[in-house]
Amino acid sequence: MGCGKSSFGRRIASESGWELIDTDREIERLAGMTIAEIFEQSGEEAFREIERQVIEGAVVAERDVIVALGGGAVCREGVMEMLGEAGETIYLKMPAERLVRRMSAVGRAKRPKIAGMGDAELTEYIEKTLPERENYYNKANFVLDCGEASDAALMKILLERLGSL
Repeated sequence: MGCGKSSFGRRIASESGWELIDTDREIERLAGMTIAEIFEQSGEEAFREIERQVIEGAVVAERDVIVALGGGAVCREGVMEMLGEAGETIYLKMPAERLVRRMSAVGRAKRPKIAGMGDAELTEYIEKTLPERENYYNKANFVLDCGEASDAALMKILLERLGSL
């Protein structure tokens, strides 16, 4: 959450000519409601099921796509393996402090699990959640330790990585 999956995905798609599938946007399109509304009306489990269907649809399409996933998407059994079998998987690894800086209060409002959180609460949430998810994230084919590198530097690394495949 907040590492730039969607923005990097858009830029990579633009550079490569590949299609971008942003799973959050696709879920909202299919459900006809926002993610926050899905969580509120049907709960997280219903959201995760739609998310899995979107991911399965993206990977079985056998076309050149960039798939930008929500932070919890790969934490369901078999998802990271399914993605890895379909192509390259990349984990954009960032420290909690940088993630907090990247997520404005406006951006947080769209995310049901962190809506209304201040910086201290968000930092605490990320520091608790990230270690729980790292076992899944580290299954990626490529872990890009973003540290404090600029987005331009990270984009260059990503394009070089994808260009070498």
